[in-house]
This record gives sequence, structure tokens and C-alpha cells, in this order.
Amino acid sequence: MSSDLRSWLTVLDGRGELARLSSPIDPDQDVAAVLTRADGRRAVHFDHVVGAEFPLVGNTVPSRTHLGLVLGCEPAGVADRFAAALDAPVRCPEVAAAGAPVLANRMHGDRMLSALPLTRQHSEDGGRYLTSALLAVRDPAGGRMNLSINRLLAAGERELRALLLPGRLRRIFAEAEAAGRDLDVALVIGVHPALVLASQSPADRELDDYAVANALAAPVDLVAAPTVDALVPARAEFVLEGRFRAGRREAEGPFGEYPRTYGPGGPAPVIELLEGWHRDAPVFQTILSGGREHFYAGGIPREAACLRALRRAGLDVAALRLPESGSCRLTAVVALRDPAPGAPTTAMMTLFLTASTIKQVTVVDDDVDIADDEQVAWAVATRTQPDRDLLVVPNAKGSSLDPSAEHGLTAKLGLDATVPAADRDRYRQMEVLPADPSALERHLAELGDLR
Repeated sequence: MSSDLRSWLTVLDGRGELARLSSPIDPDQDVAAVLTRADGRRAVHFDHVVGAEFPLVGNTVPSRTHLGLVLGCEPAGVADRFAAALDAPVRCPEVAAAGAPVLANRMHGDRMLSALPLTRQHSEDGGRYLTSALLAVRDPAGGRMNLSINRLLAAGERELRALLLPGRLRRIFAEAEAAGRDLDVALVIGVHPALVLASQSPADRELDDYAVANALAAPVDLVAAPTVDALVPARAEFVLEGRFRAGRREAEGPFGEYPRTYGPGGPAPVIELLEGWHRDAPVFQTILSGGREHFYAGGIPREAACLRALRRAGLDVAALRLPESGSCRLTAVVALRDPAPGAPTTAMMTLFLTASTIKQVTVVDDDVDIADDEQVAWAVATRTQPDRDLLVVPNAKGSSLDPSAEHGLTAKLGLDATVPAADRDRYRQMEVLPADPSALERHLAELGDLR
């Protein structure tokens, strides 16, 4: 079982799903172009990013199948696994600095950010961005650790400009800034995928995100950062220590975001870097913005939150999915078992309230495979009538990154593609039942590529 990024890469390599590029590659969009071609299929290790001192890896979670491998469950059970970790987080053990591989080497000299393989991913991005760092900040309300992933624009050797969307980190920073204090932060790069998922946990001040990661996968050993007040994973590849400077703002953006459009720029808080550390022979990590890995990082925790909310509403949920076509943020499909009258509408409203980014919900019966987009589209095509089965909610809170929203407000659409219980026979899918299933397997084996 994998326990850190490099052991997870070993798993991918053993499955033939880690490609390696040995020739030099330009960090200005060429890396992103390769990752885009490989998106959904395999991870890519770049041995030589021009101008950088360290190798780079991206696309480390190519598909939902890989999420199941990460968490030791079936792909369809990933959201349930995350929901269970939220309900029962497990405290992480702490180790001494001498036992922490990430502190083996201190970054020396004038170069810090330019030594790293930071990339410009899209043609209109405002510069080179660090896209995979977990920002580890101690929440003064209880001392628990908060993790988040924020887009970080590199400006010089020791300055990063961070977009802080509404959430726990922005509240913590606002409180520190109101008191006239800088805020300590540790940037953790190159971690096990479970830590990436845990960084997107709900903005609950009673929650320690490391404890969620520890409940999800292999034990997460923590170590105190040498310079700032933060705990960091002992087996991360890199840690950069810094401080958010109170009262300081600098220009950041634009940047290509999860809707596959550009998020606007504006004044952003500034992190001043103090120290940097890394493992022996480290590998830096990037996350392709608008790629599958980006979708899953934010989508799976939202799926878990939605499952919990639907079950609290008394609904018998067979499955739920935030599809990749909606960036695992903007659309949802939920399958209900024997839904009672009104249950589809309850599901729609519950999801709209639970995850404000969701603008479209399709509700189906549990005979529809929601992992198959064609099956879902078939259910909508054959089981809905527009004048009967659509729900529109105007002027609701949506995603600030949705280009069709106006000042963060959006309309929400619900589609009831369930079948009334009395009419099940009329809507039943036709079937092909071979006389001899074992003979069918032999026929398909003979044909080879049809099994």
C-alpha cells in the first residue's frame, strides 16, 4: 500500500501508467500540453524541466479507478470512504525532525522559486504558478491544522501571491490581519493523494484535515516545521516555510480554472518565503488545472458532503456522482432506490444547498448506471417531459468561477428522470439474456477484443 507520493508513483509504474520524458521540456505551456494529452490515461514524470533543478511529475491520479486504488476500495465507493473519514478522523502521530525525510536538505543560495519546476499552464495565465501546494495553517480556534490548495503566482525568488476564495483559510487570515499579525504558513508539495483529497474537506473549524487524511489511507506522520508554527507531513517531497504579510496585496491572475475558462485577476495576499526543505532526490509535483486530477481533488470531497446531506434528509441513495463534464463541481447525478413522491425534488434542493457550485441535478432510478454518461442521457431522453419534470430555481448562489454566473448568482436546474412506481414496466430497459452465459464468454474470448 502506498504511503507517500513516491510509493504511489511506484504503484503507477508497476501498472505501466507512469510515462517518463527524459528530453528537456519548456515550462511555458509545453509541460501542460503534454499533461493535457495524457490526461485521464497516465501520469507523466519530466526528468528535465528547462531552468529547474528538480524533476516534475503530474497527472498522478488519472481516473476514478486510481482513486479506488489510493483508498483501498471500489471506485464507486470513494465518496463513501471519504464521508466515513470525515465522521471518524484519526489523529496523526508526530515524529522528531531527525526522523522526517522532508527535512533532510535545506534549500541554500539565492535561488528558491526559480530552482523549482514551476510552469505556466495556459496562454493567458499571469505567470508561472505553483498549483499543487497544500497550504498548512494552524487555526487559532482549537489549534487544528487546516489544509487548502490555492493558486499561487510566483513573483521573484521568495514571493507568492495567493488567491483566497471564501473558506476556512480566508477566515483565519482575515482574523490575523485584523489583529495586525502576519500568518505562518507551510507549503507542502509532493504528497500522497489522500492528503490532496483531505485538503478539500469542509471548512469546519472542529476538523483537523491531517486527521481526515490519516483516516483515509496509510498513516500520515507529521513533523513540526523548523521555522513557522505548522505541522507538515514527514514524507512530503518539499516544504516551503513562509508568512502571509498582513495588509499587503499585489496583482495576481488571470489563471485557467476548473471550468476550463480563465478566472479573473486582482489584488491578492502575499506570502513571503523564509526557508525551504526537501527530501533526498525529490520530485516536485504539479496539478494540471482543468485536468482530471484537479477535478477529483475538489469533486470527491463534495460528493462525500452531498452523500451525507442526502442521507440526513432521509433519502435512500444508491449512488451519486459529480461528472467530469461539469468539472466535478457544476453538475450532479443521483440515483435513488424506489423514490417516494417528492423525493427527487428533495434531492435536488438538498444538493443545491449543500454544494453551491452545483447548478444542475439529474435524479434517476437505481436501474441507471450513473457512471455511464450515455445511460444518464438515455434516462433523460426517455423518462422526462420538459413541462412536467424540470425544476428551475432562479437567482441562487453559484460558483464565482462559472463564467455564465452574474456576480456569483446563477439559475439552478433539476431534472427528474425517475419513473413512477406504477409505470415501471412501461419504462423497463430491454435486455439480452444469452441461453448459455458460459458459452458467451467462450465466444467473446475467441473474438479477443470484445471481452
